[in-house]
Amino acid sequence: MKCKFLHLSDVHLGYQQYNHKERFNDFGRAFLHIVDEAVAEQVDFVILGGDLFQKRAVDPPTLLQAIGGLSRLKEAGIPVVAVEGNHERAHYRDVFSWMDFLADRGYLSLLNPTSFKEGVPVLTPWDGTEGAYLDLVGGSVRIYGLKYYGASTARVVEGLIGALAGTDGGSAEYVILVMHAGLEGVLPHYSATLTHSQIAPLRDYVDYLALGHIHKPFEREGWIFNPGSPETCGMDEAAWSDRGYYLVEVDTEQTPKHTARLVRNPRRPFLRLSLNVDVCDSPDALYAAVEKCVTKEAAHSPKKTSPVVELALEGVLPFHHHELDATRLQAIVQDAFDPLLVRIANRTVPTEYEISGDESKSRAELEREVMKDLVERDARYRPAAADWADLILNVKRMVLEGTSPEGLVEYLESASQRVSESASQRVSESANRRIGESAS
Repeated sequence: MKCKFLHLSDVHLGYQQYNHKERFNDFGRAFLHIVDEAVAEQVDFVILGGDLFQKRAVDPPTLLQAIGGLSRLKEAGIPVVAVEGNHERAHYRDVFSWMDFLADRGYLSLLNPTSFKEGVPVLTPWDGTEGAYLDLVGGSVRIYGLKYYGASTARVVEGLIGALAGTDGGSAEYVILVMHAGLEGVLPHYSATLTHSQIAPLRDYVDYLALGHIHKPFEREGWIFNPGSPETCGMDEAAWSDRGYYLVEVDTEQTPKHTARLVRNPRRPFLRLSLNVDVCDSPDALYAAVEKCVTKEAAHSPKKTSPVVELALEGVLPFHHHELDATRLQAIVQDAFDPLLVRIANRTVPTEYEISGDESKSRAELEREVMKDLVERDARYRPAAADWADLILNVKRMVLEGTSPEGLVEYLESASQRVSESASQRVSESANRRIGESAS
């Protein structure tokens, strides 16, 4: 027996990411592209491993996207076999989800055990309304399905193994199990994950385990396959460039019985840029560093599609974060890439400082030390922190003594100029000294 099928998952139709309408369209385009590929490849059926929708409450534009793609497959005579994912499952008070709606209209077969008896799922054939399995390709291919079971996944799979052991496979030469569940160790902090030892017994009954749920693509041992998400659902997914869908050719006369090829579908490019700010001693220096960084990256980036760009600022910020102009940072990135949108991720931390409480020091000495440490947090004033601290304390004293505003302004102008000139001279002398030491 020979056949061909397409396996995809985690389409997330309806996701208006970053509240941008074009991102909503991107998810729809990714789905429709894969549909077109299924028709062009003349596959015998399509497997959907859950999360066709982003959320259980589906609006009309999202439903139109889904029906538009599924109708094309239906017109081409390509059955769609699906399971329900965690994003689209009906609310516990409801008994009918939008996936049930699509199954009721004949756009797909939504598989799941009809009931459980003493923890063991009851495996009945799909009858057009419900059922745990469906036979296709003249009965030569049997497809079982399990929806998302969350924390109960391991227990349900254990029961399924027992159910499969007691089930007559009919004339099936090739068996597929579709589950919306993950494999432990692929990504941290995921629910509904299974260990290898929990999945391994399925190998006696299943030729192809079609997974969904985890957006990172992976395959194991030639029979466990997870295609990942066709579109980028989060910035961390940008690193997984090979996501898409599996095109699987089956020949039961060969060993192994199938050849699965992971195909990358077109999607909106995401760029993650990172800049360490430790050496940027002023906002202007930081803006210059950002411009240099993005200009270099833009020279090597394709110009076909406007990307989503994230600029992450890392390290210790040598000046107060309030002096950062996020709008200016966005403008620099915008000019370099002409992106769909720009995201600034400020992950910097302020300069650390510690004030010692030496009881032997006088109040005036402690006050000066505190002021000096505060000034040193800003790299621009660090070379003359002691002088700036004295200036600030002098202003405080003059205010307490009743000095007029005019007198304060006059002192500030002359004193700040003197401190600035002194600081510049110290920086220059220090640089010359380093040059001399290097030359020797």
